[in-house]
Amino acid sequence: MRMSLRRGWRWLALLLVACACIPGIALAQAGPPMITNDTGTPGAGHWEINLAATGDRTGHAWNVSAPDADINYGLGERIQLSIHLGWEHRSEQRMPMASGLGPVELAARWRFLDEDKAGVAMAVQPHWVLPGPPAAQHKDLSPATQEFVLPLQIVKTFGKSTMGVELARHFVEKDSDAWQAGLFWARPCPLQWQCLAEINTTRTDHASTQTIANLGVRHPINEHLLFMASLGRQVSGDRPRSSPVFYLGVQVLK
Repeated sequence: MRMSLRRGWRWLALLLVACACIPGIALAQAGPPMITNDTGTPGAGHWEINLAATGDRTGHAWNVSAPDADINYGLGERIQLSIHLGWEHRSEQRMPMASGLGPVELAARWRFLDEDKAGVAMAVQPHWVLPGPPAAQHKDLSPATQEFVLPLQIVKTFGKSTMGVELARHFVEKDSDAWQAGLFWARPCPLQWQCLAEINTTRTDHASTQTIANLGVRHPINEHLLFMASLGRQVSGDRPRSSPVFYLGVQVLK
């Protein structure tokens, strides 16, 4: 079903009004290197910058974003402003590699419930995704349309483990809209490693459903730098089930 992007703003307005009456820094558990996001924010005046190489294989083509930059700033304790962009590369058999600037994602997260007070953390994080330049669109490195995404994120701690859910509606200009849902699990592992796992699925309206299973790790290098990596594969959908997805990068905290 084709829907105006204005309807996405209506959904956001309704959700914010519903949550405004709820009486606020959460530690990151998911988010990079995983697909599913959590409710965490950097804290007032602090930065969280994720720099990575990330990508997947589709058929006979590799799609890689490197460098991939996800830059987040804490506006108060409960609000995070973000910009996410990457230099995209596409490599197909018997064809020269294509490269260019991919889509640019602007986002704001508001955590309206904290787990220490409410027993569960909840946040909304509307995204506005703008297409890359025409040259990148021509090379199939970026969609040609805008997209509005409205996610609801929920996180709960169980002993040493943390579980989270993200449910998002994608409103795509001049194309089919989609639902996306993710479930992640995170737990401390030996030698200061953090282990992560997730299932993330996307169902496009009147089309197929694609599901990715993913495993990841984080490890502190020092108090301001984390190593992050994940490796997964598509387990259902149109692409071959062995299609891999990967993330390799660092997180800078300031």
